[in-house]
Amino acid sequence: MAIPKVLQDYAAKLGFPGSETLGRIFTILYDGADDPIVLAALPGTVAEIAGKTGLSEERVRAVTDRLMRRGALAHAMNKPDLCRLFPAMIELRDATVLWPEAPQELFELWEELVMKEMPNLIPMLEKLKVPPMIRVVPIERSVESQNTVLDADSARKIFEEAELITALPCACRVQAQKNDRSPDCPAPESSVCMQTNGFAEVVLSRGLGERLTNEEALKRIAEAEEAGLVHMVRNNVQKDMFMCNCCSCCCTGLFMVNQTGYLDALTPSRFRVKLDAEACTGCGICEDRCQFHAITLDEVAVVDLDKCYGCGNCVITCPDEALTLEEIRPIEHIRVK
Repeated sequence: MAIPKVLQDYAAKLGFPGSETLGRIFTILYDGADDPIVLAALPGTVAEIAGKTGLSEERVRAVTDRLMRRGALAHAMNKPDLCRLFPAMIELRDATVLWPEAPQELFELWEELVMKEMPNLIPMLEKLKVPPMIRVVPIERSVESQNTVLDADSARKIFEEAELITALPCACRVQAQKNDRSPDCPAPESSVCMQTNGFAEVVLSRGLGERLTNEEALKRIAEAEEAGLVHMVRNNVQKDMFMCNCCSCCCTGLFMVNQTGYLDALTPSRFRVKLDAEACTGCGICEDRCQFHAITLDEVAVVDLDKCYGCGNCVITCPDEALTLEEIRPIEHIRVK
């Protein structure tokens, strides 16, 4: 289906200017009579959009509230009254698959776009050197010397100090489940994709997810580690953060790394695994735990260091204590904004 005219520039910005799949997604999301009028006036507050379009503020608010619930529209976090479109395709996908009334067709269309069309963007991303949005953080008990773990490296520190915390179902897992993919996903039943402060406020404004105490958040971090999931956070240091806990069977970022070979889809932690081959007895637990497929077994473990993102999953379950994480990247590896 062709991209609606009012959204053609937006489709091009997202990287899918001629995608019939995205055209159909747009048709599902923006199906109201006044939607094209409001979309043409974005970004803006309700009052500004009303002034540009001649619609009443009441009509504009009805449109923006409906699209906000669908995840088809966003508020700027630093300007909560400002309505805008999401700047990246994956943000739009994440928001819309959590729309409670989303039709099954929407999940199937996102599966098509993410799994088959998104890899075509890799040459452009490589040429533009687009920095990854997401960074891996290590499981702290996997790091040999705890004094090398900065606050920004620490999943627990982020959530111990957060003023507001929410948890949402993982958008990647929702998409996978709706398409009968990954039936054996190891993730716990509780939601382990969590948000702090400003991101948490956005979640609550949509009426989604659940509010957590700091203690509940720490418990879910432990559950994610037990399940063998990878901690991933926003790739910078700010008060407002989110953390996904990711598996290779569902995660879009891990799909890009493992199935397409685009290693720059994610930023590694400041650490990398170190193997003591003499201590290794070749039990294979680390191979099963590695979500990056960086470890194979040849009598003893063999680590492809280029594929190691320093998550520590293999370290915490090694019965021989043959694996540790060592610091290999400086503090400057973490973006400050």
